[in-house]
Amino acid sequence: MVAAAIEVLDERGLDGLSMYAIAARIGVRQPALYHHVGDKEELLAAVAAEVLDRWHTDRLPVEGEPWADFLTRNARSLRRAMLSVRDGARLIAAAGPRSPDLDNAIAQTSLLEAQGFSGPNAVLAFITMARYTIGATLEEQTARDGAAIVLPPGRSDEAAAHLAHVAGQVNALGPDHEFEVGLTALRHGLARLRDVLEEPANATPPHADV
Repeated sequence: MVAAAIEVLDERGLDGLSMYAIAARIGVRQPALYHHVGDKEELLAAVAAEVLDRWHTDRLPVEGEPWADFLTRNARSLRRAMLSVRDGARLIAAAGPRSPDLDNAIAQTSLLEAQGFSGPNAVLAFITMARYTIGATLEEQTARDGAAIVLPPGRSDEAAAHLAHVAGQVNALGPDHEFEVGLTALRHGLARLRDVLEEPANATPPHADV
């Protein structure tokens, strides 16, 4: 049933993923589906979990792996999973798991704690990366013009021409490059978060008058 739902999702998108269409794909009457799931919401949760199980393959750190390398690898894996199906980011945002796999979460958090993050900031680092990844992928999959930068016509002055040229360069770099720029920025920002906020409680606060 879940496999059939993924097939229908790829063909029709999330808006066209109905219980009727899934039942027709399997060759049963729609009421038969409710012997296995309580409602469509439960089925969507199972589909989201299956998408992550199939394609989000880099969820665990390697022993001794630098925290920034793992967060980057994990984010790329999540994006790859969402791009593997039509409307994948919408699906994960709407129906993805609301609580983490406990063993995965322990391994992930422990890696960052061992490398200088407090427990709360370790968790927040993962939340930050996940939200960026889902949001960026959601825009990539749903934006008009394929997420390209489109400037309004009718301007011929030098400043507008320069901006159009720069926008064209960004468009030519493509969504993969755009995503990687954001990841790089987050890596540096999280490194700063760790270095500044994880100082000992008796350390001199940044920018304090001494």
